[in-house]
Amino acid sequence: MRFLLPVQVVSLVLAGRLFAVGEGAETSKVNAPEAAGGDIASSAMPSLPVFGVTMDRTEVSLGDPVTVTYAARLPAGSSLRLDSLVTPEPPEGERPPGGSVLEFLPPKPAVVAEAADNEGKVLWKQTITLLPFLAGRVVVPGPHLTFEEEGADGKPRRSQAVRPASVTLQVASRLPKDAKPETLTPKDDRPVRLPEPSLLFWLGIAALTLLLLVALVWRILRKRRAMAKGPLAAPSVPPGAELLAELERLARVVEGLGDDPRGFYAEMTHALKRYLERRLDEPVLEWTTFETLRRLREKRIEFPREIGFSELLSAADLVKFGKGRSTRDDARTHLFRVRLLHDSLEAHLAPPPALPGKESAS
Repeated sequence: MRFLLPVQVVSLVLAGRLFAVGEGAETSKVNAPEAAGGDIASSAMPSLPVFGVTMDRTEVSLGDPVTVTYAARLPAGSSLRLDSLVTPEPPEGERPPGGSVLEFLPPKPAVVAEAADNEGKVLWKQTITLLPFLAGRVVVPGPHLTFEEEGADGKPRRSQAVRPASVTLQVASRLPKDAKPETLTPKDDRPVRLPEPSLLFWLGIAALTLLLLVALVWRILRKRRAMAKGPLAAPSVPPGAELLAELERLARVVEGLGDDPRGFYAEMTHALKRYLERRLDEPVLEWTTFETLRRLREKRIEFPREIGFSELLSAADLVKFGKGRSTRDDARTHLFRVRLLHDSLEAHLAPPPALPGKESAS
């Protein structure tokens, strides 16, 4: 080993002192604004909270709820935020049926209260309820938290991830001791037990039965009254003659037609539908315009194109329900189309003429 000369030793000592003096000067230069009234704590690392962890019980059975309480003393103006809860990884080949070792209930908000010692501290407490599903010794990891401390300007100065310490839980199996699941015989299925019907149920059944009886009696009485009145007498005037007489009357109404033609078109469509109902023995008066067109098409009744049956009914509906306008000439044209419809339908429904050979035989 080579020994240093006295001169070299002195030089090394002097160099070390000069380096220490320079470093101290640099430090004092950085901290000088803080000594003059700057934010000293802005450069200092905030002290992280120290957690206390308690459990309401440490020995449970599978699926029993366990409440874990995490508590800490925080400086005033700081906060803790719960980010996530952690369930441990199960051992190989021992994964619970549900998949995870711990199941967590939705956590309630943390409780923050002022400390009793008036030291500018607050007490933070977070309660978490979990259910273990793995028998044996289970380690409950601390949750992930974020610690934030406010600066002098009220803005978050620093966020730090922190975690409380883990705790151990002893979980007992619900199976008989030293018994394997495959060796156990399944229990007999117990019969399903139905609850006894309440008084309200029987009252509802009675009310429904009474309502059905009233409806049945009302229907029977209504039918008897209709039978007592007897069948309605058929009008003495044929359908075609009735329609032609109504068209003659409406032709006189057209001559004095005013600005509101709704009454005229209501009477004209009623006379037309009544004629079709009596002539075809169908409830045409109860049908809408769309139903009337469809049902007549199904009965293979087609009117000539010059009648414009669809346009006739649509124009009448537009005036009656859509407040459409119509002139006297329009009303005369519509009456003429109704008369053509009468002639066409009577010709379509008229019986075919007898053959000459049949007349001579008779």
